Amino acid sequence: MKREFVYKEVLAMLNDGADYQAVTLSEVARRCGVGKSTLYDYFNSKDEMIYNSFLYYVNRMIKFFSQGFKVTTFDQSLRVYLKSLCVCMSANFWMVFPWTFESYLKYLGEADANTLSKLLQKSQKMMISLLENICEVGQEEEKVAEFDEYKIRFIFFGIAGEISSVLQEEDFDLNSDEGKDFLEDLVFTVTEQLAY
Repeated sequence: MKREFVYKEVLAMLNDGADYQAVTLSEVARRCGVGKSTLYDYFNSKDEMIYNSFLYYVNRMIKFFSQGFKVTTFDQSLRVYLKSLCVCMSANFWMVFPWTFESYLKYLGEADANTLSKLLQKSQKMMISLLENICEVGQEEEKVAEFDEYKIRFIFFGIAGEISSVLQEEDFDLNSDEGKDFLEDLVFTVTEQLAY
């Protein structure tokens, strides 16, 4: 069994609204189809398992948003960026809104909580920076008007708000016709906002 499988199960439980206390080694082992003792081969405690799960995912997102795709044309890059945010937020909402993670931090040791908090802030900064890079291409293509850091942050949080409202619908599927229409509408809306 790979550790990544455990991480995905832990994060799925938390993303589905499970309380930190409900994420036990026994429950994770059951969901992974292994015995509890198998998890002790990988982790010394529940807290270590959960911390490593968070760390794994945050580092993956940081890597993706820093190297995940090259900024090409404005339209193409914006579409990929928005789709990536949808996927990221549907997997773990707190990746885009780090402050929603604070309820979990109290269960971690101070050093671990500080590390994760800093990584989440770094992740959000990278997402905003990538949007700024895409906007620079849009300016070169004369599709984006003048912008500054505050406008980019405003648009980023507006995008995240739109995505979060749609993700609250139980049946939302990004690959469905409805999901594809949502993405196209979002691309249009963001493009319109950036054109002024």
